[in-house]
Amino acid sequence: MSSQIDHDVKFQRAPTCEELQEFEFIRVLSEDPRTKTANILGKLKSSSESPRDAILLLEKLHFSSEELPILSKERVQRWIANDKNDIYHWYNGILTKNEKWPDFKVTLIWPATETHIRKYSFQPRFLIRETPQIYETIVKPYIESIPSSRIQWVYNILSKKSEVEKILLDVEGESTGFLLLPDMKWDSVTLENLYLVAIVHRTDIRSLRDLNENHLPLLKNIRRQILGFVPQKYSGVRSDELRFFVHYVPSYYHFHVHVTHVRNDSIAGGLAIAKAYLLDDVIENLENFAGDYYKRVTLTYVLGENDPLFSQMNDIGARVTLDI
Repeated sequence: MSSQIDHDVKFQRAPTCEELQEFEFIRVLSEDPRTKTANILGKLKSSSESPRDAILLLEKLHFSSEELPILSKERVQRWIANDKNDIYHWYNGILTKNEKWPDFKVTLIWPATETHIRKYSFQPRFLIRETPQIYETIVKPYIESIPSSRIQWVYNILSKKSEVEKILLDVEGESTGFLLLPDMKWDSVTLENLYLVAIVHRTDIRSLRDLNENHLPLLKNIRRQILGFVPQKYSGVRSDELRFFVHYVPSYYHFHVHVTHVRNDSIAGGLAIAKAYLLDDVIENLENFAGDYYKRVTLTYVLGENDPLFSQMNDIGARVTLDI
C-alpha cells in the first residue's frame, strides 16, 4: 500500500444495539418506494455523552433463496386479504421474527454533520454540462478544498485499520494495486444484486477527470483481477455477467471502481444515466482516442440542489437549457 497514506486515525466506540434502540426520531430526510429505502434524521447518544445528530439509512431486504420454499408454511405468521378480481387475489403478509432472515438493514452515520444531512435529504436534481474550463476553475478548486478527514474512512480501509474482515481481494502494488470489498448497498447474499467496490491504493487519482494513459495498467489490472476472482468466489456468477463502472461526480474523491451483476440494474445500484461511465469505455477512450481524453471532454451529469457545487454551477449557467 502507498506510503502516502499516513493520516491519523481517531476511533470512537460504536453505539451498542441497546443504545441504537434509543434513537430519537426528528424527521424523514428522503424515501424511495422503488428501492424500498428511507433516510431518517434523529438524535443518538452513547454512554454519558449528550445526544448528537445521527442518520439511519434503512433498506428492506430481499427474500433469501433458503427462505422462499418455506415462506407460506413457516415464515408467514398471518395472511391479510385485500382484494380480488377474477383469477387475481391480493394479500399482505406478516412474517415471523427470525434472526437468520432479518427484515431490513441499517447504515448508521453518527455523529452526522450538516454535509451528511444535505447529502441524504430529498433534493431537486438538474443536468449539468461541465466543460474542461468549468472543471479547472470551479470543480477542481472545490475538490482540493475538501479536508482529508472527509474520507478518513477510506484511509482506514486501505491501512487495514477498519473493515478488514470485509476485504475480499487484496492486490498489492503502489501504482496498480487495490482492495475489493462488498459495497454497503449489497446484502452479500443475493448474487443477482452483487455489488462490489475496488478502492485503489494510490492517492493521486481523485476522479474520472484525473485519469490519463499512464493509468491504463491500473484500470486493466482492476478489470483482469476481478474478472478472474469473482466467478471463483461466487459460484454461479460468470465473468460476462459483471459490469464495471466509474461514477462522475463520485460520492467521494478517492478513485474507486464499482462492480455489479448485470441483473442489478436499479438506480440504487449506481446505474443512473449521467452518472455511471463503463470502465471498458473509459479504457478505450484513453487508449484509442486521447491519453488526456477526460481532461478535454465536456461531461454531463446530474447534480442535486443541496450539493456544494450547485450554486456555482447555477450561477455560471452550467445547467442544461434549450440553448445548449
